[in-house]
Amino acid sequence: MMPSKSHFVALFLIISLIVNVQSIRIMNDSEDCKYKGPCHKREDCFQRCGLKAPSHGALCVPSGNNLERVCCCLY
Repeated sequence: MMPSKSHFVALFLIISLIVNVQSIRIMNDSEDCKYKGPCHKREDCFQRCGLKAPSHGALCVPSGNNLERVCCCLY
């Protein structure tokens, strides 16, 4: 028996909802960041965050709607 189009639509909606909830959770985790100035790549943030490379405590993340990126220090 072949699934109907409504089954595919329902499955798509369920998957979309799950992905949306996960992205909201990730955005809320950004509250742990201490923003420390501009960057171009993650390596630019090690010194700003007071960390030694390689470290997972420093990220270079987009800031708002513009194309600037800032260091996010995870403490």
